[in-house]
Amino acid sequence: MLDHQLQIFITVAEKKTFSRAAETLNISQPAISQNIHALEDYYGAKLFERSSKRVELTQAGATLYGYATEILKLHKAAERAVSDLVDLVTGNLTIGASLTVGEYVLPRLLAAYTRRYPDVKFFVTIGNTEFVHEHARDTSIDIGLVEGIVEDPQLKVTNFLNDELILITSKNHPLADSTFIKPEEMAVKFKDTPFLFREEGSGTRLAVEKALKSLKFKPEHVITLGSTQAIKEAVEANLGITMLSKWTLRKELKLGSIKPIRCCDPITRGFYLLQHKEKFQSRATAEFVKLILSEDLTTILTNI
Repeated sequence: MLDHQLQIFITVAEKKTFSRAAETLNISQPAISQNIHALEDYYGAKLFERSSKRVELTQAGATLYGYATEILKLHKAAERAVSDLVDLVTGNLTIGASLTVGEYVLPRLLAAYTRRYPDVKFFVTIGNTEFVHEHARDTSIDIGLVEGIVEDPQLKVTNFLNDELILITSKNHPLADSTFIKPEEMAVKFKDTPFLFREEGSGTRLAVEKALKSLKFKPEHVITLGSTQAIKEAVEANLGITMLSKWTLRKELKLGSIKPIRCCDPITRGFYLLQHKEKFQSRATAEFVKLILSEDLTTILTNI
C-alpha cells in the first residue's frame, strides 16, 4: 500500500496539480487527495503547499521526494531479482542411462545442458536397458535414456534421437578393404570370424540380434562382452567383428583403427526417453527434456 501512495505522491509532485496526477494515474481526484492526506498523517508533516492553480512541495515534501523515488526504484529492482530467482533453474536431476547412451551421448547432452543451467546438480546411474527401465518404473530416477523401445503402461516413452548400427572389422581383417558385402555372402566370408555381442539385457544386443535375423546371418562363433568399450578394443585387436552404434564409433572411425563395412541399407533404431507418468517433474527435469527433444539435438551433439 505504501509504495502505491508514494507513486501517487511522486506523480503529484511532478505534475504540480492533483487533477493532472489523477488523469495520469487514471484514478479520481478525491482518491489522490485521500492518499496524500494519508501520507501526511503517516509522516506527520505537510508535504504540499496548495494554491488554487498548483501545488508545490514543502521542505518535508522535497526531502520525501528524493527518498520516495529511490524506494520505488529499489522495489522494482527487488521484483526483478525475485523474478529472476524464481525463473532460475536449480535443484537436482537424477538420470538413468543405458550403457551406449550413458557413455557416448549423455556426456555431450550434459555439457550442453550445463552451459545453459550451471546451477543444476545432476546424478547419473548407468546400466543396461533393463536396469534403467526398472529404475524409471520405481521412480528412483527422474528420467531414463535407453537404446531400444520399452513397453510399460506406467511410463511415457519418447524417441529423442536416431541411431545407426554399423558393421565393423579390424583394420587388419582380411575383409577390411571391402566397402560392401552382400547379406548372403556374410555366412561364408565371416565363417571363421567370431561375432562379438553385448550381454543379455542390453538394448544394443537386442537391436543387433534383430538386425542379424533380418540379414539371415547366424554367426557360428559368438563372444559376449560386458561393455561397448571392451567390444571396440576386441575388434581393434582383430578378435572378431560386431555391429555397434554410430555414436560409439566416432573416434575410431576418424582414426581409422576400425573399418566399417556396408552389408545392406542402413540399420536404424531409436534412443528413447523414459518418464514415469505420475512422477512430479521439476523445472530442472523439464528443461532437460526440452533440450533433448529439441529439433537441433543432432547438431548440438555433433558440435560439442
